[in-house]
Amino acid sequence: MSLIRFFLNVFGLRKHSFVTVVIKLAAFYLLTFFCIRLIFCLFNIPADNNEPIADFVYAFFMGVRFDLLVTAFILMLPAFILFLHQTFFPKSRGVIKGIKIYFLLITTLVFFIACANIPYYSQFGSHINESVLVWRLTPGYTLGLIFSSFYYWGFSLFFLLFFGLFVYFLRRLLKEYLQHAKQGNPSTIYVSMVRFLFLGFLLFAGARGRMQRSPMHEGMAIIGNNAFLNQLALNPNFTLGKSLGRKKENVNIQNLAEELKVCRKFYPNNYFPADGILKTPISPTTPKDSINKLNVIVILMESLSMAKMGYYHNTNLSPNLTALAKESVFFDRFFSSGIHTFNGLFSSASGFPSIGRDHGLRQDTKMPFITLGNLLKPYGYSSYFCVTHDPVFDNMEGFFKLNGFDRTISSNDIERSKSLGVTGVPDHVLYEKLVETFNLHEKSSPFVAYVMTGSDHGPWIIPDDIPFKPSGKNEKENASLYADWAVKQFLDEAKKQDWYENTVFVFTGDHGQIMYDVYEMPITYHHVPLIIHCPKLLKPQLNHTLGYQPDIVKTVASLLKVNYKNFCMGENMFSSKRPFVFFSADDKLGYVTEDDFFFYHLLSTGQKKFVKYKTMSATNYYESSTHRADSLYKIMQSLYNSSRYIIHKNFYNF
Repeated sequence: MSLIRFFLNVFGLRKHSFVTVVIKLAAFYLLTFFCIRLIFCLFNIPADNNEPIADFVYAFFMGVRFDLLVTAFILMLPAFILFLHQTFFPKSRGVIKGIKIYFLLITTLVFFIACANIPYYSQFGSHINESVLVWRLTPGYTLGLIFSSFYYWGFSLFFLLFFGLFVYFLRRLLKEYLQHAKQGNPSTIYVSMVRFLFLGFLLFAGARGRMQRSPMHEGMAIIGNNAFLNQLALNPNFTLGKSLGRKKENVNIQNLAEELKVCRKFYPNNYFPADGILKTPISPTTPKDSINKLNVIVILMESLSMAKMGYYHNTNLSPNLTALAKESVFFDRFFSSGIHTFNGLFSSASGFPSIGRDHGLRQDTKMPFITLGNLLKPYGYSSYFCVTHDPVFDNMEGFFKLNGFDRTISSNDIERSKSLGVTGVPDHVLYEKLVETFNLHEKSSPFVAYVMTGSDHGPWIIPDDIPFKPSGKNEKENASLYADWAVKQFLDEAKKQDWYENTVFVFTGDHGQIMYDVYEMPITYHHVPLIIHCPKLLKPQLNHTLGYQPDIVKTVASLLKVNYKNFCMGENMFSSKRPFVFFSADDKLGYVTEDDFFFYHLLSTGQKKFVKYKTMSATNYYESSTHRADSLYKIMQSLYNSSRYIIHKNFYNF
């Protein structure tokens, strides 16, 4: 016992030394992070989870290690300052005030990130990372989205609770420490140095997470094949810090010629110049009197996953779209380029895939892409970009204006009383405005329109002045049911108009939504329907051709019989076959094969999986199919890198 007492005295653990303060603060942080992780688990755990309790215990154990890493980094600076304070100027109150300000600022940040991560993970299927910064230029709109729904801002109540407890704890702890310091009898410099070295070793070990050569990394959170368990241990402050510190992608590809050679082989009908620099203007080659002058309406529905049509063991929340699919050409193996609205708008308009965290609508604005807007303009088409809310958000209006869409229809063109919040007017109100606009459109001039809906996005506000009353289990399901109802109302009204028979309607999702899913890169976030409806031109057909959003421009142009030099990464889905299509989600890359395998690579952890996605099988075939999976991945990387190079060299502005 005397040996233990001696140890405690030497290291200052029996009195209010700076060592005691730091260790008690560490305990508070670890306990708080544990509680937040528990709330995160209870809120986000899949409904059909059947993983053994032992795996959850291990995930929480690993979580403590990641929490300790974050905590150690937080405490390094104040530990050093408190050591100086107690050793050389113990009666200084200014230092303690500075310590208080530091802890209040840093704790506000880390606790807020940890609590905000709970609904963020529910929405995006990953922890907070650098992608949150894409909304930094539109803080008003983003805050409006958050505080319009208790589903989002409700978790701030946990933040206020934990932060309030921390303020109370910090005040008491520093008050006791300062009282002890004022009593005098300071330790000798040598004893303080021993204590500081002891504490420094603990913090260094905690910050590394382990004493082996490599420090803690995301891969250590992986427990098995369960996507949720593999994310449970990670601290969102850690994932955010790692993503911010990760080296940016370099657009200079050393073996560009080889990469472009792969592109030409994969897309034999497309044009890729040897240096990646595009010198040819947008010039369709079909004579004006030889095209099908059909109107085109491309509707990107917010969060329209195939899961909402009853796929992947989910309830069918889109019965009207399901019925429409049976009357149209329905591509059931179609995928979004990313997981954000700006990804979907960019790819479906430009013919290029989205590139990681690049914000194409804002960044790729140096020159116009080949879009349906500027491609059809020489044939006398008028063009519209339509959105339910403020068109300036995400530079939507600016991007589409640059790319040949002359007029914008938005909530600004509809009386303000009909707007329900930051997402603007309900879908059916925008559809009514479209019908009114197209009825006034000059009949001798065809039109093309891109429409972005918004009602199936949080805060999920549904109008109460309509005859339709959804019967979903919650507000999210009700919003999906309403969005589906609004489509039927639009088509029923369109059928009464003169322009209906001469119009191609295209319905797809800007991206999907995580529904029932078992993968770290949720397939339900990328698998979206593509429905092309034009009874005058197309017979109903279930088409299993593999496709993705960059195909929309070429596919629609083929229906209009408009030919042009295509240097994009899209093809005509009515005539082309590919072994796979690919997509990205911030720090994840994936592809889907013709025989329904889904490969994905988590760049943060290095994890690779090769699974059969149609049955939501968690079985990883990567080890038994490494050669095939990696061979296709190598081709995908060439396509991805070439796309990135071409976009940044020709279109990148900011």
